[in-house]
Amino acid sequence: MKPIRKERLSRTMSRCREIYRFGGPWARAALAAVPWVNVLVLVGLLFMVHGRLVMTPGMMFDLPSAPLREGMLSDRLTALMISVDRENAGGDETLIFFDDDRYSAQDADQLAVLSERLRSRLSLQSHFELLLLADKRVPHGDVIRFVNVAREAGVQRVCVAEKPE
Repeated sequence: MKPIRKERLSRTMSRCREIYRFGGPWARAALAAVPWVNVLVLVGLLFMVHGRLVMTPGMMFDLPSAPLREGMLSDRLTALMISVDRENAGGDETLIFFDDDRYSAQDADQLAVLSERLRSRLSLQSHFELLLLADKRVPHGDVIRFVNVAREAGVQRVCVAEKPE
């Protein structure tokens, strides 16, 4: 009896193998490629999503498509930023002029005094807007630093314009 059972078992296994085989060689090749296609799709999705997940801190500006014609009335608070050469240390220094006083954009103490001055002036105003006239040579980082100081002081809108020559 034992030899018969082995024979039945082998027939059953071969019958099961035939049931679960799909088509010809092209179908087996396609099934073997499925995991690799999955890997490629996942890598592609990761590359697409990666750019959206990394966020760089900064300010977003919606620029108009037409030439700039917006502006601000001249009775608003006005600050002037210029870049000057340092006499002793070399390099450039950015100066901010507000209410006939001079502040250095690189000095944190002077920026704190400027913030207090802006707060006191804004308490007297009915609108919280600032016109910032900047020279072409003023570094972008200094402009953003000043805009952040003005925002902390309570300024709601800043119009950044180029200082006329």
